[in-house]
Amino acid sequence: MPKIVFIGAGSGFGGRSFADILSFEELRDSEIVLVDINPENLGPVEAYCRKIVDAYDAPTRVSTASDWRDGVLEGADYVMTSFAQGGPAYRGVPFHYEITIPRKYGIHQGVADTAGMGGVFRAFRCAPELIAIGKDMEQRCPGAYMLNYVNPMSMLTRTLNFACPGINMLGLCHNIQYGIRDVARWIGCSHKELRYTAAGVNHMDWFLTIEYLDGRNAYPDLLRAAEDNENIYRSRAVQFELLKTFDYFTTESSRHCAEYLPYFNPRQADREAVFLPERETEAEVDITAPRWAPDSDLVQQTEGHKPLKLDRSFEYGMHIMHALETDNVYRMHLNVINNGCLDNFTDDTCVEVCCTVDRNGVHPHRVGKMPVHLAALCHGLSDMQTMASDAMLERDLHKAFQACLIDPTTAASTTPARIKECFAELLEAERPWLEKEWGDQLAF
Repeated sequence: MPKIVFIGAGSGFGGRSFADILSFEELRDSEIVLVDINPENLGPVEAYCRKIVDAYDAPTRVSTASDWRDGVLEGADYVMTSFAQGGPAYRGVPFHYEITIPRKYGIHQGVADTAGMGGVFRAFRCAPELIAIGKDMEQRCPGAYMLNYVNPMSMLTRTLNFACPGINMLGLCHNIQYGIRDVARWIGCSHKELRYTAAGVNHMDWFLTIEYLDGRNAYPDLLRAAEDNENIYRSRAVQFELLKTFDYFTTESSRHCAEYLPYFNPRQADREAVFLPERETEAEVDITAPRWAPDSDLVQQTEGHKPLKLDRSFEYGMHIMHALETDNVYRMHLNVINNGCLDNFTDDTCVEVCCTVDRNGVHPHRVGKMPVHLAALCHGLSDMQTMASDAMLERDLHKAFQACLIDPTTAASTTPARIKECFAELLEAERPWLEKEWGDQLAF
């Protein structure tokens, strides 16, 4: 009977992950603790999860907690993390500051959760809480798995691996499994009719090969699909521009991908050419997340106004648990410490590579050497992330600033002096969320 603790259960991953876990019969006899500091989100997600338990007539034991510090990690086998420290992930403050303050300095970010000024400050907000969770796990459930959905994925996964070596820390994303399904849909086949290899860093994994099962290269068909159908091109214009020039297709949305490169975001005309809108944010937002509003799809399912959706998603978390608890074996792309998987990167880089997961653990695959030009693009992202991670581990604010300096989009947008001004203004704006950890070290 595994014990699963979900910290940030009211997030977008909470209810969906619960339904995914119970979709496996072998995992239904579990103890699942839903943790969320916001009662406006915790109440609805608990009701939704209990609805799923009833639908399966499962023996699952469900409980809730408002704080993981109350001892709920005792004896846990899996701790899933999906939260944004300080405020909602993509609404309100402090996220609002991480979009609007850099924009004053000519630094345009579409998502601001992985790289650049937004990514570094999000990491500074979230890392102390994740490290505290990891330290508690080392005491209460050593060797347990932390399955992390918190962004910035690479920075935080790397930081936790070094700060909390007594746990198994994995970073989970969905850019590969959703990406290959997009490719298959565009070229008119099922993803099961394709085979592929992919490697890189989170949000910039490259499909090194995409082939039909008979060995034919599917890349020419993908190029033709974008040339023949404007809607397909517009849906991933940044990636298709990269495919036309660098010969490979990368993962994630155009908004995400554009943030990791110097080519698109710094100039309005270039943003418009690839259909990148400005990110609009508001400082004040409702305390209840839209997904748990009374008229939302999830609440409507809970209350019986809509059919309960029990189809399994493509997320990796429940497959990891299923493999570790049974004799099933899965292949999936996870964020892990490199340790020789990719020759183009240092061993301490957080990379996203294919892994085999079975009852004996998680086994990253060795990829070897990536094409040099793809590795170079990844280095713009990964070197910044490594430096920011080191800054958190070493409590070095100057190193965090230098990580922002070498970020590709930030560096292409303005001067080092202006980046320093922006960094200082963000520090002051986010002082309420950083001061507890950094104290008088926030002087910059």
